[in-house]
Amino acid sequence: MKKSWLVLFCCSLCFSSFLFPQASEANDLVVKNVRLGARDVNAKTVQVYFDISWENSWKNKINHDAAWVIVRLKDVQASSDMRLCQLASSGLNPSGTLTGNNADIEVYVPQDKTGAFIRRVSNQPIGPLAAQNALITVNYDSCGFTENSQIQVAMFGFEMVYVPEGSFYAGDGLSVAALRQGASDNNPWHITSEFPINVSAADAAGFYYTSAGNIGELPTGSVFTVPAAFPKGYAPFYMMKYELTEGQWIDFVNSLSVAARAVRDITNASHKNSDAVLSRNTIACSGPSLICATQRPHRPVSFIDWQDLAAFLDWAALRPMTELEFEKAARGPYVPLAGEYAWGSKDITAADTVSGTSEEGDESVTTPGANARFNGVMLSGGDSRAGVEYQKGMLRSGIFSTGSSNRILSGAGNYGAMDLSGNAKEMVVTLGNPDGLAFSGQQGSGYLTTLQGSEGNANVPGWPGMDTNAARGVTGASGAGLRGGSWADVSDRLRISDRQEAALMASSPTDTLGGRGVRTYDGL
Repeated sequence: MKKSWLVLFCCSLCFSSFLFPQASEANDLVVKNVRLGARDVNAKTVQVYFDISWENSWKNKINHDAAWVIVRLKDVQASSDMRLCQLASSGLNPSGTLTGNNADIEVYVPQDKTGAFIRRVSNQPIGPLAAQNALITVNYDSCGFTENSQIQVAMFGFEMVYVPEGSFYAGDGLSVAALRQGASDNNPWHITSEFPINVSAADAAGFYYTSAGNIGELPTGSVFTVPAAFPKGYAPFYMMKYELTEGQWIDFVNSLSVAARAVRDITNASHKNSDAVLSRNTIACSGPSLICATQRPHRPVSFIDWQDLAAFLDWAALRPMTELEFEKAARGPYVPLAGEYAWGSKDITAADTVSGTSEEGDESVTTPGANARFNGVMLSGGDSRAGVEYQKGMLRSGIFSTGSSNRILSGAGNYGAMDLSGNAKEMVVTLGNPDGLAFSGQQGSGYLTTLQGSEGNANVPGWPGMDTNAARGVTGASGAGLRGGSWADVSDRLRISDRQEAALMASSPTDTLGGRGVRTYDGL
């Protein structure tokens, strides 16, 4: 079952907590039985116990998957949004964390303490992972609360895949505007470090830029430097396993202040402009507080733009990926195959039929050999019985992965990220213009803008689209671009190295735009 998840409970930190009777789910990720433990009034911390499980987890010598979890608190007597709280300590299994009844998991808290990775310890093939009575400890002072505060608590989580440190190739010698070594040399860029890359107009220089001619994009043959701080994909990072879903989106929006919800409401006139189902987007928002709901929480969200994605990633303490990281996650360390897709081959078949008569999260594609959603194919089966708006649009995240599918049939990237080719276009940071090159990979802080009239925007310095007035946050899309193609694109746009839209600003919400986040790994 593919669902987004949210756990809430209300309490006063000076008393025992109680849990609302619901479990939390994100794709296959489930968190439940969340409850408060001991508090330390001197350290201003409180323990949070929980159970966690998900299907199709793995670890091998190369990579693994994990769950990224964050904790947010809200004053029940105030109208402000839920505030992200730092954990008490950082590192591997730091003080204040326990792995519960499963000795084969570990907790890694990054240096900024904005959340935690839950992951396997030993190498294991794909299978379920579960732990009861796991523990993290929250510093409630870090988000402005005291031991007497009346609070709501929310835990949010995202399945991630680990992309290890290492060299890789960017470009395939065939795709539109693919990265290459010279004007007459179609060999790909070879990324061997995070050091600066000097892009030259000379042949045999090793790095040459070919433009697709987007507005504001550097022209073909430009001479420039990709700075050391720009994430190139060589250093290790985590990537969301699935594209951002409708369920995760409404959990995000519903956690914001009412003013911020109005900005991020994708049913408003600046976005979808309807509460009805359009292109399989089922999100509707209603009431004076703009509470949003979805009929299909497992489906990738659409009708978002760069400003929306950036806000979500900042809130989730993640960050945007660069177009080089996109190629690394899709291709891995292997020599490129000209015209290949994210699953490492040129074999591609469009999905056109879905099982059953309703898509509740367990539906499958019944088109023989299908491994991607593309070419604007009108769907049959599943929800399509309800009319044309249910026949065009995106399929459930990870729908091609089954118990018997290999990498090609599941449509998986080299490290296990799903739907990198097709379904939703991936919004990325481009290296094709100066605003993109200024990106330094800073992680989201968990906090959005609060300036009146500009509430709910990402506000991380150096992120593409930052307003000249920093208090307004990300209000544009210069420096952002698109990779991977969508359900409406022809197959060529789905190629790993296709850069036709790599510097195309995603500033207008459409039914083809989506995305996912990454997070730089700062551990050993």
